[in-house]
Amino acid sequence: MATSREKDLMRIRAILQRRRRELLSASDGAHRELSALKEQERDPEYEENAQSELADYTLSSLVESQRREVMLIDAALRRMDMGVFGTCVDCGADIPIERLEALPFAIRCEEDATRHELEMRGGHTTAAPTL
Repeated sequence: MATSREKDLMRIRAILQRRRRELLSASDGAHRELSALKEQERDPEYEENAQSELADYTLSSLVESQRREVMLIDAALRRMDMGVFGTCVDCGADIPIERLEALPFAIRCEEDATRHELEMRGGHTTAAPTL
């Protein structure tokens, strides 16, 4: 029988799979809109051309954002298949389900994620003062 954590992880898998399908469907629609924008004749009027360019930029940004999220979802699903999803890559501890529900792409526990963020920004962590 599956443990509570295993059930939670299966639920998160279903959420990730559903989100992936939604993103791919939305991305297909955005690609169609982007293609239609590029195929339509450009109006020589500056204002309309600027609006068209803004729409083109916005759609391109949306497509890129969706592509990145699908990549994160695919990576999370691969970690699930490998049996390492929900385990901190730094300390090996289980990442709390609440964190995974909020941030299903998390690969670090909150403490290690904070430390990693500080290191990436060129900062350093300070040890708690000893009394």
